[in-house]
Amino acid sequence: MTSKTKNIFTWVLVGLLAFAFLGSGITKLLGVEMQIKNLESWGYPLWMRFPIGLSEVAFAVGLLMPAYRKWVVYSIFGWGIVAIYTHIQATPPQFQMLGGPIVFLILNTVLFFLSKATSKSA
Repeated sequence: MTSKTKNIFTWVLVGLLAFAFLGSGITKLLGVEMQIKNLESWGYPLWMRFPIGLSEVAFAVGLLMPAYRKWVVYSIFGWGIVAIYTHIQATPPQFQMLGGPIVFLILNTVLFFLSKATSKSA
């Protein structure tokens, strides 16, 4: 794969992840009913929608900034582990919702390796 192809693929993944995190974060910050119900089922107080939503919006912005992308990618790994745990410990457990965090982690892992390959070839 050429450097140009890796760069294009990296930006496509960045765009997908940034769009998904932005949407998720904004819906939490706006207090969309689905997000309120989710927080309640997870056992989180409703005020947690603000730090969670802000962190997701920060992930979206940070992914678009190459200088911060490495740290955001590492942070998303932590977010994914917490998200998976949250869905498993919910009342009742939300196994059907594990797909989202797992897909995010897979895309993030691909981005991680692409970023490492791009930085080595630079």
